[in-house]
Amino acid sequence: MTYASDEDIEILRKYFTDDDFKAALDDPASGIFDRRSWAKWNERYNRIPVPPFPRREIPCVDPATIPDFFPPKY
Repeated sequence: MTYASDEDIEILRKYFTDDDFKAALDDPASGIFDRRSWAKWNERYNRIPVPPFPRREIPCVDPATIPDFFPPKY
């Protein structure tokens, strides 16, 4: 979903339903989406406001102590 072109998506839609795509948004593996594709797919399925970007969780590490190396562009 991150790297697929519009043409690729049309091919994928032959094999996957909208519910399949929505399921990928409901429980995304960290690192699968970049910020641009995360926003694009959530907007495509009317998930407004867009949910927070998925973050990796490392056991025994407080996420608040990890800097965001890729802050959103304003």
